[in-house]
Amino acid sequence: MLLALISDIHGNLQALEAILGRIEAMGIEEVVCLGDVVGYGADPNACLDRVRSVCTRVIMGNHDAAAVGMTSVEYFNSAARTAALWTGGQLSEENKAYLRSLPYGADFDRFRIVHATPDDPPAWKYLLTADSALLQFDYFSGSLLFYGHTHVPLTFDLSEAGDIAVSEEYELRLEEGHRYIINTGSVGQPRDGDPRAAFAVFDREKLRVTILREKYDIELAQRAILAAGLPPVLADRLSYGS
Repeated sequence: MLLALISDIHGNLQALEAILGRIEAMGIEEVVCLGDVVGYGADPNACLDRVRSVCTRVIMGNHDAAAVGMTSVEYFNSAARTAALWTGGQLSEENKAYLRSLPYGADFDRFRIVHATPDDPPAWKYLLTADSALLQFDYFSGSLLFYGHTHVPLTFDLSEAGDIAVSEEYELRLEEGHRYIINTGSVGQPRDGDPRAAFAVFDREKLRVTILREKYDIELAQRAILAAGLPPVLADRLSYGS
């Protein structure tokens, strides 16, 4: 059974629709979301409505929490803070209540999902290095954790001997005895130098994880951000995947 994992949509409806079209075309049976449906982009309500309609599980991200006052925006940069406050003002009451109800993580039969790190999900830590990843393996059971937050597809592979390898490969066959922490990349605001939307597919029978990229109408997303009066940098960065 194929499972799609999407994360960090950030109010980018154009990117979200592009990857959902790809997911549907692939015949994928289930979609889950690793958080940050809103923030930065111009269409928070539309993105939430779509995610709620297609995802079987959704967890909270830091921008989701910020938009409804559940985490401080003090540590956000100026553009992110402006977008968070704007997003909070745009959200319908129904979507605000929905965001407040989201859990910080979820367990499945073969894996766990969190937005940031499993040790303290609402602390919103960044997991980018082997040293920081090594500490996190103690905070989830099983062999596989998916996360988002950094907007960079990345795999940490812990062998039975305790050695950790870091990989940016887009296709991974899970090995028996190994444990993995995998970042699925960002749908709506990639930061790995590739502006295409990113998501992951997990083949639970073949034990294979694949990161896929999808082109979308970046110019339309940029025009929507500018029309909303959001900081221009949030539109500009979409062209560069940074």
